[in-house]
Amino acid sequence: MRRLAAVLFLAFVAFGMVAPSANAAPPAEKLAATDAALWTKVLQTPSAQNSFGSGGAAFACWDLGGTVAPLSPSGVTSCTVKPGTKIFVAGSTAECSTFQGDCGFGHTTYDQLKQDAYNADLAQIGGTGAPSPTVTLDGANVPLTEVFTSLLHIVLPANNIFGLPEGSTGQSVAHGWVALVKPLAPGTHTIVIHSEAGNITTKIVVVPPGR
Repeated sequence: MRRLAAVLFLAFVAFGMVAPSANAAPPAEKLAATDAALWTKVLQTPSAQNSFGSGGAAFACWDLGGTVAPLSPSGVTSCTVKPGTKIFVAGSTAECSTFQGDCGFGHTTYDQLKQDAYNADLAQIGGTGAPSPTVTLDGANVPLTEVFTSLLHIVLPANNIFGLPEGSTGQSVAHGWVALVKPLAPGTHTIVIHSEAGNITTKIVVVPPGR
């Protein structure tokens, strides 16, 4: 059975200093919408350009238009971004859909898929009873918000990650512990996600203008 779940992460820094007051968390609805946009793009991207398919790590930094989301089944080693880029970060996020082989439960309603996505995300971070994940950037904590997406309507491309016919349609719901953070200062930042399943480290490299 195939379950799409992944880890992505980041924190917020402004001009090299932690600035919580300048990075107030956006409303949960906006975070849920960004998670929805991310998973919609994942499911509707051909396997060869997909970190969940044959594209692998080369396609693990998802461009959402002014926002980059590091996302792959096993974490992301690094992402290089331009100054001014927002980062969508989650301690963990997972989706379940009606497509054959995804999650393997065969459920079709919003409430069923919502529960399936939540269970899949719990399994990702260590199982039932595990505490929610936490994220740090250079040792500073990043506040996360728990979200569920709306019901996503997906149309699969040719050579999709499920191996289904082009144009196949289905529905999906995602769950996550997420944050949307302001752009980071130029340089390299170390991000660590902490969960019962273990710690994962990534680098966010902000390339100065002209390089």
